[in-house]
Amino acid sequence: MTQEQEALASYVWMLARHREALARQLADVEQFERDAVAAAGQFGVKQAMLATLTGKSPGRISQIISATPADFEAAPQQTREQWRQVLDDPAGHLERYSGAGKTIEELDDWNAKHRLIHGED
Repeated sequence: MTQEQEALASYVWMLARHREALARQLADVEQFERDAVAAAGQFGVKQAMLATLTGKSPGRISQIISATPADFEAAPQQTREQWRQVLDDPAGHLERYSGAGKTIEELDDWNAKHRLIHGED
């Protein structure tokens, strides 16, 4: 490949990895939101208010509350601390999903794509 082709291929790879990391981060945030809705419902926050705050229908709020185990009473402070960390440091949260990978399979995939781009295979 030419230098320009190599650079463009690198951007494709980096943007694809960034998109994947963002998708994983979003999945976490969506789960945290469901957990927060369920905890708020269990602690007496009205479902109509939760629907307004989240932009979800009252029916969906009811489904979220009924589908979530009632285990927030055990450690509400610990749960809220986890949410606070994600809200206070979104870049740090994203960082957990970025990088070369943690497992052998992820590292092998990263190395294979790196070699592909740089013509080492």
